[in-house]
Amino acid sequence: MRRQILQGAAQVFADHGSHGVSVELITQACEISRPTFYRYFKNTDEVLELILKEANDRLISLVVTAIREADGPMQKVEAGLQAWRAWGEQTGPVVRAIFAEMQDVRSPAYAHRQRVLEAIAAELNQMAVGLGRASFDPLQIESFVIGVEYLGYRFHFGPEAPTEALWQRTRQAMLRLAIGLLGGSLEWAHAPQLAGVLGITLD
Repeated sequence: MRRQILQGAAQVFADHGSHGVSVELITQACEISRPTFYRYFKNTDEVLELILKEANDRLISLVVTAIREADGPMQKVEAGLQAWRAWGEQTGPVVRAIFAEMQDVRSPAYAHRQRVLEAIAAELNQMAVGLGRASFDPLQIESFVIGVEYLGYRFHFGPEAPTEALWQRTRQAMLRLAIGLLGGSLEWAHAPQLAGVLGITLD
């Protein structure tokens, strides 16, 4: 029953956003009574917190694992992007609500998005230090992540169906962002060769 309530609440969150979630809408979605809801949860804040924690914990786990298992800096970046795509596919419509609210400090999505940003920054900085480079400026990382979040959101929920062809265009834009924002003089000096290795164009 607890899982059923969480699933119903996730759908309500996806449809109405955190500010529109109510016990009434959750009980309607789950076809349960209010006493049943309160038997398992104190309020809607508790439910939303669990939904967002599960979704963002899964994102962190997928991306961090993918980055750590890949070899080479750009391969690590691409592995992280592929993990983000997989997370979006697994998470479904909740991603739309998270994206809509992740910059809203009044939304619980904001704090969880900050956790994701910190986890990704830690992995990217560890990669940079391993290459003998300085840590990234936090603004570079945040700009990169914002770009990836937007492109990923557009891939899953934009005007075009999420086809493999669209993913290749999305991937290309994401990797060009990575070269521009996370690359250094070495990557910039060898950008055409790097683009060839990654299978992207710089035209």
